[in-house]
Amino acid sequence: MFELHCWITIRETYEVKENEEENIDVILYEIERKIQELKWNKPQIKVCNGEWYIETSIFSNRKTEEVIELLEFFDFVARTAYGSYGVIYILDDEDLNGKNNEFQVYSISRGTLHEQKDTFLSPFIPIVEDANV
Repeated sequence: MFELHCWITIRETYEVKENEEENIDVILYEIERKIQELKWNKPQIKVCNGEWYIETSIFSNRKTEEVIELLEFFDFVARTAYGSYGVIYILDDEDLNGKNNEFQVYSISRGTLHEQKDTFLSPFIPIVEDANV
């Protein structure tokens, strides 16, 4: 089973300045254009109380090209709107790099997608589920 959960708050910059979101319309346009180029998952840009954000989730039988495309999209958002921040949580019980019993966590901040160690829900067994006996 493969599971991905993501939220990203879209911000133009992390710098404190008078007109910190003066180019947000151009940035949102570029992100929306990139979304339209995606083949599988089409995350929506939403707004709440003046803050722009993206939320999306995937549940599939295994890691697919859709997931790789989405991770590349998240990296694009981080670089395009370098003040953006957010978290991507991935659970892949077929991971070949020894992470099949833990969440893989990526954070977005300061224009970069960073891999993080999960300390909340990992190891999946026994924190979330019992071992299969």
